Amino acid sequence: MRWWTTRRARAVQESEAVMNDSAPKVLVERLVPAPPRMVFEAWLDPEALRRFMCPAPGTRVTRVECDPRVGGKFLIVMNVGGQDLPHRGEYLEIERYTRMVFTWLSAVAGEGSRVTLRFAESPGGQTKLTLEHVGLADAELRVRHHSGWSNILAELSAFDGLVAPPPG
Repeated sequence: MRWWTTRRARAVQESEAVMNDSAPKVLVERLVPAPPRMVFEAWLDPEALRRFMCPAPGTRVTRVECDPRVGGKFLIVMNVGGQDLPHRGEYLEIERYTRMVFTWLSAVAGEGSRVTLRFAESPGGQTKLTLEHVGLADAELRVRHHSGWSNILAELSAFDGLVAPPPG
C-alpha cells in the first residue's frame, strides 16, 4: 500500500469516528511550526489563548482568565455573532511540554467533557499536536466540536507569536 493511501485511509477513519454515534471522542491532529515548549505554553498564556482560540471565522475572544496549575480554573469567553459564549474548565493534568488535560464546559458542549492535548516533537523543530475531546453527548456535538477544534489548531499553527527564534 502506498503512503498516500495509508494516510488517506487514516484520515477517513478519523473522520468516520467523529461522524459515528458510537464513537465517544473527537480527535484532531495538527503539525505546528514551533517546538513543543512554545506550543504547550501558548495553551496556558491568556494573551496567546485570546489570539488563537477561535473556532470559526468571525469569532473573537473577549475575555480570558486562567490559573495554569492542576486544580486551577480557566474561563474563555468567545464572541460569536455579537453573543458572548463562556467556556470554562479545570486543569486536571499538566505535564510540562508533553501533555495537558482539562475539563470543557459550555452551553454547547454541556457538562462532563474532557480535552487531552499531547505535544510530540517532530522534525524541523515542529510539534505534532494531538487533541482528543471525550464526553460529548452525541454525534452532532462531536461534528461541531471537530470543526471548532480544527479551526482553533489551524489558528494556533498560523499564530505569529509561536514562531521559533532563529538558531544562533
